[in-house]
Amino acid sequence: MFDTEPEKPARSNLHVFLGFLLGIVASLGCLFLAIFMGALWQGQTWIFPVLDAIALIGVGTFAVRRARQSSLAAGAVISLSIALLLDAACAASYWSR
Repeated sequence: MFDTEPEKPARSNLHVFLGFLLGIVASLGCLFLAIFMGALWQGQTWIFPVLDAIALIGVGTFAVRRARQSSLAAGAVISLSIALLLDAACAASYWSR
């Protein structure tokens, strides 16, 4: 009779925090992957922030697709976006030298 919206499941703060920690681990993994891949291109130091940004965007895209269903993914999106902002700031300061 009445058209009501189904209730949205409440997000657990603990799950969001654990997702945030998971995102930190994922961003560190992206950093180590960028360092490993960047070592293959010797002499080109500009490649490190670029590879890190590509890896962070890839993992972040995967997390964003699941952010509506999972509190863990929502926390991971928060930490990955902060990591991407820090990567962009470091890249900008490197290229401005």
